Amino acid sequence: MRIDLVDVTAGEGSDALPPTTVGFESGSVTLVATETAQRPTLLALIASGRMVPEHGSVTREPELSGDELRASVAVVDAPDISEPSSGLRLDGIVQEELMFADMHSSAKAVLETLETLGAREFARTPIEHVPATVRLHVLAELAAMRDSVEALVLTSPDRHGGDPLEWYPIAEGLAERGYAVLVIAGAASVALLDAALAEPEAPAAPKHVLPETPTQEVAEEVIEPLVLEEPERAEEPEFAEDPDVVEAPEVVEEEDTK
Repeated sequence: MRIDLVDVTAGEGSDALPPTTVGFESGSVTLVATETAQRPTLLALIASGRMVPEHGSVTREPELSGDELRASVAVVDAPDISEPSSGLRLDGIVQEELMFADMHSSAKAVLETLETLGAREFARTPIEHVPATVRLHVLAELAAMRDSVEALVLTSPDRHGGDPLEWYPIAEGLAERGYAVLVIAGAASVALLDAALAEPEAPAAPKHVLPETPTQEVAEEVIEPLVLEEPERAEEPEFAEDPDVVEAPEVVEEEDTK
């Protein structure tokens, strides 16, 4: 699947969200830099079909109805929309999400889920005290458990602190499993990731856009393939006489065992 947002805006005069163009598709991660507290949530709602932009367009291939689009895109940890209440414990959040995913939500199932996600030690911890990387990992995986979800919008994961180089692999892991992943983060986090991932031994840099300058084109780095030199061939010895011809051994046909 692929979702494209073209020059989408929000608010009168585009004050809430300036013209933004971005696309994300199955099997890849797209980074978009969006500043202020409100804009990431607005962009996430538009990208998931939960909000109609003031201007611009949102298209999805293959095309789906509005309800199907909303069901196929999970908005993860968006401020004021899908972020858990600060007083909730992690085990309570997991139980609720398992119910939404029509999965077993008993106390045992909750602990088993947290164990699988490597977060059992934080079961009784209020969500605001869970480390940023663990928080994003658990919330993203819970959203991905819903059968209809094909895309995830990770919304402002850097607002909880933590090193972007630590939480970005979570997005990569989801993309490797076939999900379309859009990460909405601050400009500083996007710049850090872009610089780090562009290093020779690092994974390919993610696609990203800068909504504040929508007409700016970002050139993709082209990496030339390594060309190996053909090894030198040893000179064939000269024979004064014709070499002896060795008869080919007789080939015994194998029996057909099929």
